[in-house]
Amino acid sequence: MIITTFAFSPTGTSAKILKGVITGISAHSTVKPDFHDVTLSEAAPKSFSADDLVIVAAPVYGGKIAPLLKQRLKGWQGNGAKCIVIAVYGNRAFENALTDVSEFMSAQGFTVCGGGAFIGEHSYSTSEYPIAQGRPDTIDMEAVERFGREIASKISGGMLAPVNLATLTDEPSPAESLKNFREFVIGYQKQQAERPRTYLPEVDLQLCDGCGVCYSVCPTEAITEESHSADPTKCIKCCACVKVCPQDARSLQSPFAPVLSANFNHRKSPRWIL
Repeated sequence: MIITTFAFSPTGTSAKILKGVITGISAHSTVKPDFHDVTLSEAAPKSFSADDLVIVAAPVYGGKIAPLLKQRLKGWQGNGAKCIVIAVYGNRAFENALTDVSEFMSAQGFTVCGGGAFIGEHSYSTSEYPIAQGRPDTIDMEAVERFGREIASKISGGMLAPVNLATLTDEPSPAESLKNFREFVIGYQKQQAERPRTYLPEVDLQLCDGCGVCYSVCPTEAITEESHSADPTKCIKCCACVKVCPQDARSLQSPFAPVLSANFNHRKSPRWIL
């Protein structure tokens, strides 16, 4: 069996979790997975065999897997290869992300044999409005590696088999938190209908020294060397440019940050199915 892994990971969190899974597999298997980062460019079209295993990881955006993961992997031919999918979310909910990516991979000819939802620091998280700040932490990474060990055990026992990811349910959030969030979303949608506004990463030109790190990490080329402002037609609000700026010159003032921070600070745990 050949194990190949792919991460779409603008802020590095999904890649960190996938590498933790690889560590867990490698410790209990003679097969050493390869790692590929497809954040900045598409993977060349690939054809796999039924004896292969492919593992993909990406963040959750709006309750679905990051659309760019699908773009990066478009045109692949699974030919019955086994597949495990990983969704990384910011402690609110992974919603339909796993079934979303599962359906995509199945349509590409893969047999989905497992999936996991892991928590990572939300892209909107700041020191003022922390949202799953510092995650994945040590406890999370222990779970991540355990997931990898369980994958290795399934492989060695020849027990990797198709699973229905729709049966993997999210850990419930407090009812009051859900109520508060729903009310906020309704108000936000009404406001956007009346006075539309696009929220984009902003740059403080007094702090910016023109180092160019921001545009080097942008997965959609929404930021260019000529213009440090984000192109609203390309920006996916992944906040890679914000997280990586050495001068703290970039920020995204999302109206979602305060409500997420206030209502989803109850620690959720990783969940998976194999």
